[in-house]
Amino acid sequence: MSYVIKRGWAFYWGTSEWSAQDIIEACEIADRLGLVRPAFDQPQYHILERSSVELEYEILYKKYGYGLTTWSPLAFGILTGKYSKGIPEGSRLSMSSYMNYVADGFEVKVAKADKLTAIAKEIGCTLAQLAIACNRPQKVIKTPDRLGDYLVALRNDFILQHSVCRRGLNLSSQLNAYESETRVLLKLAATGRVVNILLRFGRVVESYMEVMELEKTAEVTQWREQLSSERQERVLRFQQIISDEQRLLEAMGDDTQQMELLTLLKHDMTMYHSILAPEELDVMSDVYDEVVRHSEFVLVGKPPSWFLSPHDLLCENGSYYLDAVRVSKCTTGEVLQTGSGDPTSWEEEEEACLRQATVWADLNHPHVAKMLGACHIGKEPFVVHEPAEPLVSNRASAQSWEPLLGWALGLQYLHERELGYKNFDDSRLLARHHVTASGVLSGLGLVPVKRQTSASLRRGVSNTFSMVALAAEDGNDDENQHELHTPTWSVPSDIFAFGLAIYNTRQWVSMYGNEKVPVLPQEPPQFLSDREWDLVDRMCARAPDRRVTPVDLSVSLNPEDDPAEEHEAYKPPDNIDDFIVPKMNVKVVKAMPHLQQKYKETPGTNGTMLQHVIGRLAGLRAQLQSRENIKEATTVMEGFVGVLDMLYDQLRRRDLGKEQSSSSVVASFCASRAAAQKVAIFHHEIDRLLTLADLRDVSASAPTHVALADIHEGSSESIDIACDTQDAILDTRDIHDWQLKWSKARREQLRSFQTCLKDTEELKRQLSDPKTRLEAQMLLQFELHKRRSSYPNSVLKAMSLALSVLDTVGGSSEVVPSWFIPPYEVVLGKHIAQGGFGDVYYGKWFDTEVVVKILKSQASATSSSKGGSPPTSCSGSNEEDAMELFRREADHWFMLNHQNVVHLYGACHVGTPFFVCEPAKSTSLNSHVKELACARPGYNYEEKGGDPADIMRCLVLAGIGLKYLHERGIVHCDLKGNNFMVGTDGKTIKLGDFGMSVLKRSGKGRHTAHAIAGAVPWKAPEYLKGDDPTVMSDVYGFGMCILELISGTFPWAGLPEAAVKFHVTKRKALPPRSKKLNDLQWNLIQHMCCYEPSERISLDAVVDMLHTFRFE
Repeated sequence: MSYVIKRGWAFYWGTSEWSAQDIIEACEIADRLGLVRPAFDQPQYHILERSSVELEYEILYKKYGYGLTTWSPLAFGILTGKYSKGIPEGSRLSMSSYMNYVADGFEVKVAKADKLTAIAKEIGCTLAQLAIACNRPQKVIKTPDRLGDYLVALRNDFILQHSVCRRGLNLSSQLNAYESETRVLLKLAATGRVVNILLRFGRVVESYMEVMELEKTAEVTQWREQLSSERQERVLRFQQIISDEQRLLEAMGDDTQQMELLTLLKHDMTMYHSILAPEELDVMSDVYDEVVRHSEFVLVGKPPSWFLSPHDLLCENGSYYLDAVRVSKCTTGEVLQTGSGDPTSWEEEEEACLRQATVWADLNHPHVAKMLGACHIGKEPFVVHEPAEPLVSNRASAQSWEPLLGWALGLQYLHERELGYKNFDDSRLLARHHVTASGVLSGLGLVPVKRQTSASLRRGVSNTFSMVALAAEDGNDDENQHELHTPTWSVPSDIFAFGLAIYNTRQWVSMYGNEKVPVLPQEPPQFLSDREWDLVDRMCARAPDRRVTPVDLSVSLNPEDDPAEEHEAYKPPDNIDDFIVPKMNVKVVKAMPHLQQKYKETPGTNGTMLQHVIGRLAGLRAQLQSRENIKEATTVMEGFVGVLDMLYDQLRRRDLGKEQSSSSVVASFCASRAAAQKVAIFHHEIDRLLTLADLRDVSASAPTHVALADIHEGSSESIDIACDTQDAILDTRDIHDWQLKWSKARREQLRSFQTCLKDTEELKRQLSDPKTRLEAQMLLQFELHKRRSSYPNSVLKAMSLALSVLDTVGGSSEVVPSWFIPPYEVVLGKHIAQGGFGDVYYGKWFDTEVVVKILKSQASATSSSKGGSPPTSCSGSNEEDAMELFRREADHWFMLNHQNVVHLYGACHVGTPFFVCEPAKSTSLNSHVKELACARPGYNYEEKGGDPADIMRCLVLAGIGLKYLHERGIVHCDLKGNNFMVGTDGKTIKLGDFGMSVLKRSGKGRHTAHAIAGAVPWKAPEYLKGDDPTVMSDVYGFGMCILELISGTFPWAGLPEAAVKFHVTKRKALPPRSKKLNDLQWNLIQHMCCYEPSERISLDAVVDMLHTFRFE
């Protein structure tokens, strides 16, 4: 047995009905030979068989800490009374296998049972109940760790008496992982978590009784004392284990288990330090020290911010749940798999998970599955992410072609971060749960992409979109140079593997075979349409420079304005000039002059860059005038129209950087990098069309020239030399040799930028304003560290020098926050809403739909609220405080990962601050409930109002989101019906706009905000009186939201805000009760909205009751 346990195949071994002497001898032999002792016995124990357990084994309990797993509490049924008149035919004891038991004093036992029946009748219970009750108070057979036993029994009794609550108060699911844990020291490491669950649950039971107007029984009032007693008994048990060195060593386990134990102990003591009793902390610390002493492992620092205890993840019916919402789980061991199949060590497994989780946690994009946490310890390290499943796991879901756009945008984002897949297969292609069209990529298996040695500025050109810059220089000349079967972890390899993954998935879905192909066949398969085959074929081209780019995928897969989809009988024109440019709604012949006029209105060097794009498009249009000798003529012409659409978007787009009109020369130069990359996109798209049409030979091939990427150590003089070399040959090149002109324009930008950075005195003068200087420092830090590959080394050195100089003026520049997004990487779209403290727009970030929330400055908001009066002398200080609060808010919001909270992709705290969020539907809960009701056939909303099932479901989801915020110490303080949004799936309720409240809570702006926002009817009395909001203030506000949604009208509807404030703060009154509220709902609101915050029920109780009452 020792061998089995040490191999990890079992944790303990025990005996069954051994005598005490036999067990003592076994323990002594084990101690003498260094083997694992038996840990427990399995005796028969009931009111008729007590001697072994209560007398004989007593020495085992004291000396060895021996355990029991007792059985047969009803003595094979004798203690039910069924055998008082003999053995019925067909009963258990009538079977031959039980003859020995019947012969062994059976009649004597039955006679004793008959006497006990009379006693049971006297006290008003059955014989079986009496038998069980006699066992219950015996100390020797109590569970050694009975933490929570009293509350579990209290819950069960409460449910039996009040069946209306049977769907709530679900304590067992929260304790399942703890109860099923067999390693005693790991149970100790979960002390804080379990105690926290029990404390909160006890308060929830009390809240149920208050809301249901039930009298609190003695059992309910004693739960705190009973829990305290259970905790004290448990501490004594662990102290006994610590004092027995042999037992302690056995409980520690092997190296993997010891590392797991240390990590979980440290995590639990850190997370729950405030609720752990001093005795519990002492025992946990003692065990920690003993494990360190024995193993010599030392943990430095806290566990990672993303760390999850294995017990945090609940599993029910094969589905995983974290923070009350469904999630997905994946193990990280596969990233270590090798062809040899050699086993990996636990250290390698742990390191792999740490590495993968660290990379994945930093990713924040709508089409990369959001990581919610990870556990790098134990036998099977794992990562938890938002609910999304591989398409290959569901043949029905994989039928859809729609997720491809999301995957392309996600891959584009990863490449921008210089990340690629070590092994890109179809398991990386995920679809959000219940939303097949929403394609997301897994973050598992990512590694830094391999870059060429001359990747500097050339990588910058294609930093976001083009795969050409990372391809081998002579990829066209030697098709075999690119290894198709060996992952190179480069961007072109990802595109190739992406195409193969799509092909293999579609092949599997269409029942054409399960065998994955390493290369595409020569002929298109039957399971792909012509359009689909064209796309996959271009993604898997052997020559890297012929492969499709992610941006072309976006254009190709965009369902908007697709004539072939709008008209089944669509027939493309023969002449390029007759094609319609959808977003301009004119033919190409009229679109070209309009675009030429538009680009002239674009100022600066980038206008010159766009001029060359216009010239190339005009040249390509001329070549397409005749379809003769043009391969794939229709596809090329449609691609040409797509580029015109992109250019039209580019010329009319509203970059947030331009909207803010920063006067900083540093901001302008930093923005020029993004603008130059956007111009390069068009050139690469035109190159692709020329290649596809086989028109490359018509143009003279480009000569060898000095590329920007080849500058590494040179100063600005080396840039000038390269420019002179280029200028000598510019006039002799074909119009499609765009790299020289683009490089010259970009070099001029960089030369000016470098000159500006080196003139430190002028730079300090231009950035003398602290706000402008902070903006410049942040943007320089961002470009230096996040977009480093877009600059030659000479410019990078100039950036570092400029930062050093600016640090001497205004202090050290702060580290770029992980959530920072510069304004020039965000494009504004349609205006959604405007308020006293900000404006909300649709927008795009990395070509992905987002919502942009731009905050006004404190001075501006205060001034506008006072009819345009100038800011006071202290407005500057208020604004600084507000910006510090904004940054803290962004720090908190960015760390939130919950499906019922609007997700933050990033923010900017310099210049004009803004948030970039996921695009949730901007509608109130009332409107959403109305839409759901009206969508039901035959449902009369005007007569019945919202469907109660819809109302309660929305409230439950909203409460879960608010509860998640409170558990992380975040107070919303601005709750009202239109701050709960609806996800793009049309189902998920999300809590939003707590980020926009930062200025409302800063300085003197708080009370002004009430008048502007019109949220007084939802505010708690203490907040209206000027106190800072707390979680209990949110409970009050949520109570008003429940009243609003169920009644269908605002709280205090029709009353002016001054009157509302008087009723709430002076009269301590609640809004009138709506007739639509039943007694339970109104009682719930009353207990949520008590005048005194301390008298309000907890949000835990609110969410549990909403879940319970939604079925009534």
